[in-house]
Amino acid sequence: YEEKKQVLSDTKLTKKSRLEAVTEEDGREDNGTLFKDHFTSPSGLGDIGVIESITIKNFMCHHSLGPFQFGPNVNFIVGSNGSGKSAILTALIVGLGGKATITNRGVSLRGFVKNGESTADVTVKLRNRGPDAYKGDVYGDSICIEQRISCDGVRTCRLKSKSGHLVSNKKEELTSILDHFNIQVDNPVSILNQEMSKQFLHSKSEADKYKFFMKATLLEQMKRDYIHIKQTKAVTREQVELQEECLKDLKQEFLQKKERYENLSSVGNMKKTLEDLKKMMACVPLFSPKNKVSVAEEKLQDMQSRLESRREEEETLSEDCLKIKEEVKAKIKAQKEQEVRCWVGATPISRKNQLLASRSNKLKRFGDNMPDLLDTIYKAHIQGRFIKKPIGPIGACINLKDPTLAVAVESCLRSFMKTFCCDNYKDEAVLQELMSHYFSKGNRPQIIVSAFSNTVYKVQGRGVNHPDYPSVLDSLIIASPVITNCLIDMRGIESILIIKKHAARKVMQHGRPPRNCREAFTVEGDQVYPNRYYTPDFSTAKYLGGDLETEIRMVESELENYKAQLSRFQQHVRSVTEDIQHMEAQLHSTIMTLKKTLVIFVRLSKCFVAKAKEISPERRKVDRSAKSIDVEITRLRKKIGVQESSHGDHEQVVREYAEALANYRDKSNQVRDLKKFIDRLDNIMSDRQTRYKIMRRSLSVRCKLYFNNFLIKMNCCGSMMFDHNNETLSISVGPPGRENDGMSDMRSLSGGERSFSTVCFILSLWEITESPFRCLDEFDVYMVRCILISTPTIQYIKNMLFVLLSNLPFSNLPESDHIKIHQLQDPERAKGQTGE
Repeated sequence: YEEKKQVLSDTKLTKKSRLEAVTEEDGREDNGTLFKDHFTSPSGLGDIGVIESITIKNFMCHHSLGPFQFGPNVNFIVGSNGSGKSAILTALIVGLGGKATITNRGVSLRGFVKNGESTADVTVKLRNRGPDAYKGDVYGDSICIEQRISCDGVRTCRLKSKSGHLVSNKKEELTSILDHFNIQVDNPVSILNQEMSKQFLHSKSEADKYKFFMKATLLEQMKRDYIHIKQTKAVTREQVELQEECLKDLKQEFLQKKERYENLSSVGNMKKTLEDLKKMMACVPLFSPKNKVSVAEEKLQDMQSRLESRREEEETLSEDCLKIKEEVKAKIKAQKEQEVRCWVGATPISRKNQLLASRSNKLKRFGDNMPDLLDTIYKAHIQGRFIKKPIGPIGACINLKDPTLAVAVESCLRSFMKTFCCDNYKDEAVLQELMSHYFSKGNRPQIIVSAFSNTVYKVQGRGVNHPDYPSVLDSLIIASPVITNCLIDMRGIESILIIKKHAARKVMQHGRPPRNCREAFTVEGDQVYPNRYYTPDFSTAKYLGGDLETEIRMVESELENYKAQLSRFQQHVRSVTEDIQHMEAQLHSTIMTLKKTLVIFVRLSKCFVAKAKEISPERRKVDRSAKSIDVEITRLRKKIGVQESSHGDHEQVVREYAEALANYRDKSNQVRDLKKFIDRLDNIMSDRQTRYKIMRRSLSVRCKLYFNNFLIKMNCCGSMMFDHNNETLSISVGPPGRENDGMSDMRSLSGGERSFSTVCFILSLWEITESPFRCLDEFDVYMVRCILISTPTIQYIKNMLFVLLSNLPFSNLPESDHIKIHQLQDPERAKGQTGE
């Protein structure tokens, strides 16, 4: 269980993160394109992680070697046995933080300290340029790694900038640098020593070749990690099963302890309840007189509330009475004015004076000065001042077919009731001048200018036609075509319906309105649109109403109704006033009773308070009788006695319960976490196994492609076959010039042919694994040299750093800026020193 976090951490596989990003798409069949793309990569590829130099001191059997300033591409380190070639490669591994076991030169770092010396020093400088530099603002263009090894095997690391400034001495910082540069000191493709070469590459076994491929691509490490995770999962699952069995026993023990604890807790609760009952019993006499006072107080409060309500009602009624009186006065005044108008209209005059008086009386609905204005218009027309005599007001020129529709029509045409119509703007100017004598500028009637016509517009195709309700046009009797056309133009009376109120919403708003209908009015004057509804601020017609006598009768009836309402209000006010007087008398009596009760309570409470405080310092609320409290006290005392005799020590029970609860919770959490861990591990492993197989197939395909390309570039042919089930890798090649003779496997090849094919295999692995440099220690260096400096691969070496160690001298090498030879001096062996 404790290993689960470490297992999850192991699955991260930091150094293999880039490899795992490879997908099956990388194995496309376009061999030429894949090879060409790599060769033409930008020269900036070697700007980070490349080894610039290495210096060693007191390392192995050498007092001092270096500094070796490596060239940017191919570097040959040449020297006889014992001159320090392998020491340089070993120092490189140690300098980059590698373990002693990786070098195959020892099992402990202290074995690398020169005999007779206390410390050994290795200094490695790595290039750190370009946009991908590691902390470029801190280290600069290069990072200096200084490793000091003491004779007791302790290693000290110092990381310095290009200027020599110490940046860090922590191992974690070096690990971050190596991860950033993708330097893998334990990968044989990056650094291939003699021992690794003998173990895998010089072997004729196909299984050894496959193991080397797996190790070089880090697939072997991933496989080992996955096997370890599976083993851990199996062990964890066994632990879960054991823990679940243990959890059952812990649960049973916990439930037993819990039952004892709850029974013990119930005793404590009963004791607390008993004490509360005793305190309540002490307060019973105290609350008995207090309850009587509370009843009286509630009664008093109720009466005060009712009295206040009555007073508010009296104030409201008084205000209503004043309003009604004012309205009665206004109605009486209006009635008198109406009676005066009726009396004037009834004055006997002459067959022509009566008509004029009646006409004048009707026109005054449109303003007191309207009759005089019309008389002035008539005289001006006689004098020839108008081209065509103006017509108006419109309200005086229309009549209703049905008088009950007066409110609806007037609500529709109210703004046009006082409006005049003129044929032209000259007549309109004359009419404006005449109106100025009778109306102020802001109160003049509206004038509509439109050419007069003797015929009414034809509206059959654009007017509304409803079977049940008329349009406004159909409801009117209009003698003048000018007035009809004006109302059609200005108000669209042919497309407005008059509908009963209860049907208005159904016709206009429940579904689609009638054809050509844009709005409607109800008989009561409400204006109705398909999505809006408005109510007017008047209920009677002002301009299109009935005769004066009918209006007078309506006012008289309304006045009588107000008088009756006033009488009822006054009677109600008198009743409320009497109620208030009665309630005030009751309130006075209640207050006197309450005072007497309070006197009694004060006398009794002094005695009871003193006794109650002795038992209960805090006052308790009493909502039960003394008898019921006494019965409960007796029952609790008996029950507490029985419970205490059947259970043990209180502290021991509590302690055992707490321990059992803690153990059960801890074990439950452990089992739950382990199950979650196993489930998560299953998901992780399933995903990683899939990606592992995809990546293994992709790397295999890519390795084969590059292998074939290298053979083609060298005018050879061959093949590479992976068998992942049996874990074998077979390589077959045809020598140059014998492409048609058939392939031969590694076991039937000559030594030179086998070396050639193996070098091509190494080059292919270099292609599919990322590393800023490649190092080979005396592994067929001659063959590698021939291939690397050959014409087909000359562009390849320009973008990579190679360090090749050989004890053979190099001659006849072409002169090139990309090749550098480091010649080591012959060794001076000291007595007792062995190896390099």
